[in-house]
Amino acid sequence: MSIRVRRPATTRLELSDEDYLVVKQDLTAGEYRELMRASTRLVTAPGPDGGVTSKLEVDRVEAGIAMVLAYLLDWSFADADGKKIAIADQPIHVVKAALDYIASDAYMEVQTAIQAHQGARAAAVAEEKKTRTGAPSPARTLTSVG
Repeated sequence: MSIRVRRPATTRLELSDEDYLVVKQDLTAGEYRELMRASTRLVTAPGPDGGVTSKLEVDRVEAGIAMVLAYLLDWSFADADGKKIAIADQPIHVVKAALDYIASDAYMEVQTAIQAHQGARAAAVAEEKKTRTGAPSPARTLTSVG
């Protein structure tokens, strides 16, 4: 029997100017689904038969902020007066407002760092799957009688 639940873990990502982020090491299934849901939009268009067709598309702007919000737990950022911008344990709308408040180059550094972290974790998990030991157990069957 394998363990399919990971212990919550965090990672510190170093940024420029001695700043840092504290992010989730991995997302849960529910967090991942919410990330996917927040990253898409429904697009409707006239259909060939006069009706309406709908499809989901990735919204690149929303996908970026959704990923940041899914992973980000805390940071070292300060406001113009040098006071730390508190985001730890805050509701998502407070964290989003803080992200909207920072300089655009700072936001891009945050998003890039989290994307790199997400990619590195995906690669590590894929590698971990390759090195798992053990063979599948044979199915238990009843022997025929007679």
